Amino acid sequence: MTKSSKQLPEYINEQASEWLALVYSGEITAEDQLHLNVWLSEHQDHRQAYKQMQTIWQSLGDLSATAEGMALKQSVSDKPFWIQTIIKLSKILSEFREQLSPKQSVGLLSLALVSLVAVGLLIFQQPDGPEVNFYATQIGDTQNITLSDGSQITLGAKSKIKARIGESERYVELIQGEAFFDIATDPSKPFFVSADEVLVEVVGTQFNVLKRYASVNVSVLEGIVNVTDQEFKHSDVQPNSAVLLTAGKQVVKQQNSNFEQVVDVDVEELGIWRSGRLVFNETALIDVIADASRYFDGNFSMQFDQLANQKVTLSLRTDQIDQLPQMLAKALPIKFRKIPGNIIVIEDSILLD
Repeated sequence: MTKSSKQLPEYINEQASEWLALVYSGEITAEDQLHLNVWLSEHQDHRQAYKQMQTIWQSLGDLSATAEGMALKQSVSDKPFWIQTIIKLSKILSEFREQLSPKQSVGLLSLALVSLVAVGLLIFQQPDGPEVNFYATQIGDTQNITLSDGSQITLGAKSKIKARIGESERYVELIQGEAFFDIATDPSKPFFVSADEVLVEVVGTQFNVLKRYASVNVSVLEGIVNVTDQEFKHSDVQPNSAVLLTAGKQVVKQQNSNFEQVVDVDVEELGIWRSGRLVFNETALIDVIADASRYFDGNFSMQFDQLANQKVTLSLRTDQIDQLPQMLAKALPIKFRKIPGNIIVIEDSILLD
């Protein structure tokens, strides 16, 4: 920059900064672009100011790798909105440019550029929020997951979760299937797990969440878990919209219903699926089949709705799922047959007779 360079009015530099910020934000609309073209065509000073701002931004890539740029990046403690930063820096340049020698002016411009580098790196190279990760398992497979906060999750077969762990939040959504959680203790940052209408809140404990077709089951192995209805705030007041669970307790919520009564659960059986065994105690047949299907490379089909709520109590290894029909036939009045495609049809033997 030289003394002969034309000094532009401050308001034009501000306008140029605002327009360039909008363009680089990626949110400029067709109407905005039209207005920008009109503004550029109105006066040569507009075009010159805009070009100067473009030159500054085009220089950011070259400066970002310098030691000065990296040092300033580390020293920036807050993240002001980058449009405001550009405007403030353009004001500094316009206010002091007349009072400085060419060498000092270049030095000030370099400092401004490095400041923009710091802001640009902080905003464009870092996500706006915590990183989101998806995890999924196939039929018969389980997966052990360690989150960035140290919490551990065992993801059951044919299950999916979405995890969002950041400086200000810890959140996992159980999209499908079952998961066992061992949450790292952090009283200042509760851990949330959502599954359909259910929201689980803990600060550090061990618990299991099972999502079936029309229900969610929460069981606690250790610690205290707060379970609430996510739909409660959007509906009429319900008497049991929140449940506090302690070790050895379990609650189920059917879709569009209140929480069922809290019941005891055998802690030795809680999460036992992690060791390859499924245990069912007075469980509806439809839920038994749903859970077993996640470990079976085929399909179960029930021919009569009357069978759905038949209660089942049994235990089997996950590598024995193909023997489930025989086990069920010993406990219930059912028959089964296998058809092509590894489909097992379960029928009511009484209705068939």
